[in-house]
Amino acid sequence: MELKLTEFQIDALKEVGNIGSGNAATALSQLINKKVDMEIPQLDILEFNDMIRRVGNDDDVVVAVLLKVFGDVLGNILFMIKNEEAEKFTNTLMFGMTELNEDMLYSIFQEVGNILGNSYLNAIAQLANMSVVTSVPSVAIDMLAAIMTTTFMDAEQYSENVLAIDTKFIVDNNEIAGNFFFIPKPGSLEILLNKLGL
Repeated sequence: MELKLTEFQIDALKEVGNIGSGNAATALSQLINKKVDMEIPQLDILEFNDMIRRVGNDDDVVVAVLLKVFGDVLGNILFMIKNEEAEKFTNTLMFGMTELNEDMLYSIFQEVGNILGNSYLNAIAQLANMSVVTSVPSVAIDMLAAIMTTTFMDAEQYSENVLAIDTKFIVDNNEIAGNFFFIPKPGSLEILLNKLGL
């Protein structure tokens, strides 16, 4: 069942997204010692089944970073970036270095996913006065449909509603787009809205 939000609730969640984006840009800038800007994120509440369509087609190859969320709210944080965008990202992060082995690639996106996921999560936790922690990030590179299947093969239940934040980084005049999702356990999104006073 789709969760209907008021304009006030949507505006409040967008502000959380803006704060998280600012935190993420600052952290990435410190990581690569370059100026990093992020466009104002587009934030939506999607039905769970609409996530794939938000990112692309079933057979698009993506890099996905997953962090499990524990504490006052439960769920998963999932950051996904299409392969071609990921290549632009790694070239920027590694100053044009092209000889990257698989371990290096996984390590880069583990760190990026950790920064992004925790930047958004910390913004949410601070504004909502919640206690939350994340697991160590796991990284997968595969077709989009396969990623979505394996991510949720643990047979745990998730809410039908997903918080989606489209992110766009700007580094050295290059735009790099990705998709960030908070996939809550049943009831966790409502808890978050209540904690935000919404």
